[in-house]
Formats: sequence, structure tokens, C-alpha cells
Amino acid sequence: MNQLIENPRIKELAGPVVALLVLAIAPLFVGNDFYLDGFILVFIWGAFAGAWNMISGYGGMVSLGHNAFFGIGAYTSTLLLLHYGLTPWVGMVVGGLLASIVGVLLGVVCFRLRSHYFALATLAFGQVISIIAMNWRSLTNGAEGIALPIKPSLYNMAFESKLPYLYIGLFLFILVIFISHSIERSRLGYFLTAFKENEDAARALGVRTGRVRLTAMAISSFLAAVIGAFYAQYQVYIDPISVARIQISVQVALFAIVGGVGTVFGPAIGALIFIPITIGLRANLGTALPGLYMIIYGVILIFVLLFMPKGIYGTLRERYFYDRP
Repeated sequence: MNQLIENPRIKELAGPVVALLVLAIAPLFVGNDFYLDGFILVFIWGAFAGAWNMISGYGGMVSLGHNAFFGIGAYTSTLLLLHYGLTPWVGMVVGGLLASIVGVLLGVVCFRLRSHYFALATLAFGQVISIIAMNWRSLTNGAEGIALPIKPSLYNMAFESKLPYLYIGLFLFILVIFISHSIERSRLGYFLTAFKENEDAARALGVRTGRVRLTAMAISSFLAAVIGAFYAQYQVYIDPISVARIQISVQVALFAIVGGVGTVFGPAIGALIFIPITIGLRANLGTALPGLYMIIYGVILIFVLLFMPKGIYGTLRERYFYDRP
């Protein structure tokens, strides 16, 4: 029993598991919709950052175009519901599959690029999708956006209370963590890490780096689209700024980097730090200092890069779970 308790892997997982249990139970005692909304947004952006982390954290291919997959999921699910009456539960999957196809095609074209060249290519791709969403008015209604019908039912994934949304968000949050953990402990995760550390050496050892990266991109883009579809259902309104702007990609990258890029729980920790800060500042200061949260984001990022270069969770894991004798 003592050996089990002292196992660094068990010790590492104990804290996050307890935190997830608290997140699952605490909302039952929260009657204020404002705080419930905060929980839901943490789950959404934490899950999205985790999806981004699968290709950018484990594989080292920093994507700044994941806003495209988020937007594809949101618009696909919404348009299928409005024009064909298809339930968003199915629309999420359809949007995820479409995003996976787009992600694989993007990978085929851009995986030849390395380092910052790949990041710039994905940045351009994300910007193109944002421009298309803004200007293809016959499909997306442009800047006016699309309002979803408010007809509460399980079929429409529309509810009168925030609790159902919260637990759907929590499910997606846990699902992304579970998939990340599975990838980290699987051959795919080992191959991605090998590629990130040294691509030439990985290929020399027989790792099919192209197939590995495309697999990770397909999973990452699928989950990003599913989360985008859920976000659309929760907000009941979408437009290019809310679901396809390039800042979304930068935001989730920031969450993962500060929390601990290339770790299972790092992106979630990043969301748990930044989302409450954003909500709190907007609630207390309103429009008085609209850009203050970005300044705070920058200060936190600089502090973490200087003193905790592996991110908060990455540094704590290395220091307290694996480096002790």
C-alpha cells in the first residue's frame, strides 16, 4: 500500500482527480447563474485548450489556426439544426468529422514546414476561415450572425437551466483530459514526443512521423469542432467574431502554455486561472478598462516564462512528483 501511495504517477493524479470531483459537485450548491456561467466557460475553454495541446503540446507543431476548427463545428451544427432540423447531438459529430477532414488536409500541406513557419501557415489558414465566415453572408449571415431557436428540449440541446449545460461541458472537459492521458501513455504519445524532440532521429528509428502527426491533428481538430458546436448551443448566437476570430487560437495557446504545454492537466489549469480573471474584471470594471485583462494575461505569461518555463503544472510535476529521491 505504501508503495502504491508513493508511486509518483498516483501522487500526480490524486490532486487533479479530487479537483474534478469538486468541480462536479460544487455547482449543485451554487444557485447563482453568474457563477454557473463561469464554471461552464472554464470547462469549454479548458477542453478546447486541451484539444489544441494534442497537436501543439505533444507534437510540438504550434497551431494558430484552431479557431477554424472551432468555427467549423459551431457553424456546421447550427446550420444543420436551422436548415434540416438535425439535432445538435448529431451536428456536433458531423462538424467534428468535417473539421477532421479539413485538419488532415491542412496537415498534408503544412506539415512539411517546421517551427515558426508552420505556426505562420496555420495562422494564415485561421485568418482565411475567419474572413470566409465574415463575407459568405448567404451561408453564415456575415457579421450579423445567426441566432439559434430557443426551444428547450433534449433534442435541441437547449435547456431552461444552466445545470444541464454545465454537466455537458464537464463531460467534454473530462473527455479531453481522458483522451490526452490516453495519448500521453500510448505509442502515439511516445511517437509524438520523439518527433518533437528530434524529427530526424525519430524517422531513423522507424517512426512514421507523417502518419503520427496527421492522427494527432485529426483528433485535435475533431474535439475542437465538437467543443465549438457545444459553445454555439450554449450561447444561442454565433458570429465570426465569437467563434472564428484568430484571437481564439492565441487565447487557447496562452492557456496551455501557462498551465503547462505538453501535459494532461496544464491546459485545464490555464483555463482555471484565466477565465475567472476575465469574468471578474468584466463584472467589476465593466467597460471602464476593457483591455485590462489582456495586460494581466501578459504579466502572468511573462512571469511563467521567466520562472516556470514548463508551465505551472509542468514545473510542479517535475519538481514535486518526479525529481524527489
